[in-house]
Amino acid sequence: MKRIDDKIKEIEKKDKTNRLLFYGIIGLIIVFLIYVNLSEKAKKAKDVEISELQIKNSETYKTLEETYVELDKTYKDLKSSLRPEEYWNHIKDASSVEAYIEYITNDWGIDKPYLSEAIENIDNNVETELTGYLYIGKMVDGKFVDDKNRSIVVWRENSEGNVAKSKPQKNDILRLTYPQNITTYKNKNLSNKNGEGWRPGTKAFVSEVIESGIEIILKIKYY
Repeated sequence: MKRIDDKIKEIEKKDKTNRLLFYGIIGLIIVFLIYVNLSEKAKKAKDVEISELQIKNSETYKTLEETYVELDKTYKDLKSSLRPEEYWNHIKDASSVEAYIEYITNDWGIDKPYLSEAIENIDNNVETELTGYLYIGKMVDGKFVDDKNRSIVVWRENSEGNVAKSKPQKNDILRLTYPQNITTYKNKNLSNKNGEGWRPGTKAFVSEVIESGIEIILKIKYY
C-alpha cells in the first residue's frame, strides 16, 4: 500500500499547490483591476483604463494559463496512472480491514468496479482481532442521538444527502470523532472487553446493527 499512498500524496500535493497558485494569482489580478478602475474614477483619467480583455491578452496571463493547463494535465495523468485493476490488486494483496475501508471510501477519482466484492470481503472474508461490539447512541422520539458525538458516517452505499449524523446502518463506514479510544466488547451484551479499543480518527466497518430497547449497539471491524 505504501507505493499507492505515496502516489496519492503526490497527487493531492500537486493539485492543491497548482490550484492555489493559479487562483491566488488570478485573484491578485482581479484585485489590481478593481483598484485601477477605482483610481480611474477618482482621477478621471481615461488613459489608465485597463480592461479585463487587456489582462487576458497580456503575455503574463497567457503564460500563467498555459502553465496551469500543463500542470493540470500532469495532475490528471498522474491520477489516471492508478488504474482501477492495479489498485484493486493491491487491495486484495493487503487483504486487511484498513485496505478495504480505504478502497470503499477513497475520493481520489479512481473507479471502484469491485465495490461489492470489497464489502463482501471485509464483512465475511477478512479475519481480524479488531472486531467487537459497542454502544453508539440511542433513538429518541424516532431520531438517532449520539449523546457523546462518538462518530460520524463517512460512507454509505447509494446515500442521498447528508448522512453523517444519521443512525448507522449495516455496511456503513464510520470515523471515530471521540477524542479517546472507545472500548469494544466480544459479546453483544457489552461484556468481556477486547484488548484494543477503536482509536480516534480511524474508520470502522459496520457488520451488524442491534437495537436493544432505545439503545443502538454496533458490531464493527476497525484498525
